[in-house]
Amino acid sequence: MIFAGVDPGSGSYEVAFVDELGRVIKYFNIPSDLVRLEYYKLIQEIKKYRPNTVAMPSGHGLPFVKSSEINDKEIFLLTLADPEKEGHLRNFLRASKFLLPNAYTVPGVIELESVKKYKKINVIDMGTADKVASAFFYRTIYDSFVLFEVGTNFSSIIVVRDGKIIDGFGGTIIPGHSSAGFIDGEVAYLLFKHSKITKETIYTNGCWERGIEIARIIVEWYSSKYDLPIIVSGKRKDEVDFGIKFSFPYKESSVGSAYIANALGGGIYRKYLDFLKSSGTPIDYVRLKGWEEIISLIKTL
Repeated sequence: MIFAGVDPGSGSYEVAFVDELGRVIKYFNIPSDLVRLEYYKLIQEIKKYRPNTVAMPSGHGLPFVKSSEINDKEIFLLTLADPEKEGHLRNFLRASKFLLPNAYTVPGVIELESVKKYKKINVIDMGTADKVASAFFYRTIYDSFVLFEVGTNFSSIIVVRDGKIIDGFGGTIIPGHSSAGFIDGEVAYLLFKHSKITKETIYTNGCWERGIEIARIIVEWYSSKYDLPIIVSGKRKDEVDFGIKFSFPYKESSVGSAYIANALGGGIYRKYLDFLKSSGTPIDYVRLKGWEEIISLIKTL
């Protein structure tokens, strides 16, 4: 049997195929900008290998929704963007409904039942689905660890203890190479009152130096508290001067996604399925005044 996983990176989509024993048998990538136009060809290339199960690119995550069940509501929850507009992830998800019948979404950290609810209040991005896939990859090596993933634009932290994710800090929280990270509430208020907050607002003009400082404080605190090794992964990991770094001829999140497909399809990693026990949606824990208007909007999709 063959299992496939797709990682939707900022710069490229990475696709990995593994067998029932978790051995990587095929790997390729395609620029993300090209996916927006050539998503059909990418899906056809995946289908060519006849995978038993596919772990789809899932943005903010949903707990194992089958591709045939993905509609506008699911696309919005996965992308937090207008489901009718063009976009590489939205185009891929729309096409997968018809072309990948054996494909499933992957949860983000916010949906994992192993993370205590109080940590989720007024948060959406505790680590997107691709970061969960990276953590799943390292779960097959370590029982407990802190993962600091340094992507091309975004960075995140995931804490794994005794085989379960217990906390996470996503790429819109930790300042990255381009992402702003957390935004001061007063800044958000002034932007909303006199201008507007867009995806570009939160995805640009970050301070990477501050991001590394914040990340180091968090990972070293968890490492000390629970005696956990610190693992640093991602394309920019060599810019970080702490943690354990591995060299693989592939991206951990894409192979981790294929491992998740392996687990769902009954392969060797099915013993780690409890790691992914999840429920709900990315927006279930926001308690801010006015949020009820967002919920009303979603109900119309």
